[in-house]
Amino acid sequence: MSSTINDVAKLAGVSRQTVSRVINNLPLVKPETVLEVQKAIALLDYHPNAVARNLAIKTVKTVGLFMPFDVEQVRQNMFFSTISATICHYYAKQDFVLQLFTSPDDRNYSELFKKLYREKRVGGLILTCPSVNNEDVMELLAAKIPFVIIGRPGLELEQINYVDVDNVKAAYLAVQRMLELGHRKICLLNAPSSMTLAVDIRKGAEEAYREASMPIGNLSEMHIDLTLKSAYEATLHVLSKDDRPTAFVTADDLIVLGIKKATDHLNLSIPTDLSVISVIKNGWADLLPMPLTYIDASFEDLGTRSAQFMLKTISEPEKKHMMQKKLKPELILGGTCARVAMPV
Repeated sequence: MSSTINDVAKLAGVSRQTVSRVINNLPLVKPETVLEVQKAIALLDYHPNAVARNLAIKTVKTVGLFMPFDVEQVRQNMFFSTISATICHYYAKQDFVLQLFTSPDDRNYSELFKKLYREKRVGGLILTCPSVNNEDVMELLAAKIPFVIIGRPGLELEQINYVDVDNVKAAYLAVQRMLELGHRKICLLNAPSSMTLAVDIRKGAEEAYREASMPIGNLSEMHIDLTLKSAYEATLHVLSKDDRPTAFVTADDLIVLGIKKATDHLNLSIPTDLSVISVIKNGWADLLPMPLTYIDASFEDLGTRSAQFMLKTISEPEKKHMMQKKLKPELILGGTCARVAMPV
C-alpha cells in the first residue's frame, strides 16, 4: 500500500499542512522542519498526487493538449507524436504534467475544458489543428482560460495566441516548383475542408498559379481524411479520369504513401508518370524508395514554443503574454518530381 501525506506528517512529527507547504515549496517553514519532512518523504517513498498539488497551490502545473481526431487518425499521424513528445520532454524538466485529449467528432469541448480549469485539473490548454469554426476558441477566450493554438486559428484576433508554419507560403513553394517543372494540371490532396490548414494550402496554390499567369481551372482539389486508406482511394479516383493531373501536392507525407500504393496498383511510376510534393513531412516518407520532395518546417519548434508560452502564461498570470508566430517554410528537393517535356 502506498504512503499518504498523513504518514509523512506522522513520521516527521508535523502537521499535514506543514508537509503540504514543504511539497509545494511554500514559505514560512523552518529549514530544519523542511529537512525532517524531506527525510520522511524519502523513507516512505511518498509521491504527491499531481491533482492534489494543483488544488493546494495557485499555480496549476498541468497542461491539456487537445487533438481533434479519433485514436486511429492520431496513431497514423506522426505530427501528433512529435508534438506531444516534444512538449512532454520540455515539461518533464519544468515539473509540469501534460494531459492528452482526443476527439472523434465535432462536439463542442469548451464546456469540458472550462470544467477542468475550474477544478484546477488543468492550468491551461494547447489546441492543435484548428478549424475554420471558432466556436470553441471564442468560448475559451470569453471564459479567460489560458490557451495557445498550434495552427492558424480561423479568426486571427489579437487576443488569440498561436504558433504555426506559414502554410500559405509552403503550398505556394510546392506548386511553384511543379509549375517550374512544366506541370499545368496539378491536384491538391488536401486536409479536411474544416481545417484552416486546408484553407491555407488552397490559398498558397492559387497564388502560385496567379503569379505564373496560369488558369486556376487547371488546379483540382480533393479534401480527404489524413489516413493511408483515404489517400489510396482518392488517388485511384483521380487517376481513373481521362483528363488526369500530372502532379500531386499533398497536405502531408502519409498521403504520399497512399499515392505510392495506388500508382503501384496501376503500374505507374513516381516520378516518371506522376510527380509528388508534400507540404508537410511527418516522417512516413522515409518508407518511400526515393527521397521525397517536401516543404520543411520544424514540428519540434512548434511544440517547444507552445509549451514555453503556456508555462510562462500559467507561471506569470499577472503578466500579459502574447504570441502570434508563423515559422518560415523551406523547399527541400528530393526524387519525387520530374520535368514535363511538353506542358499539357
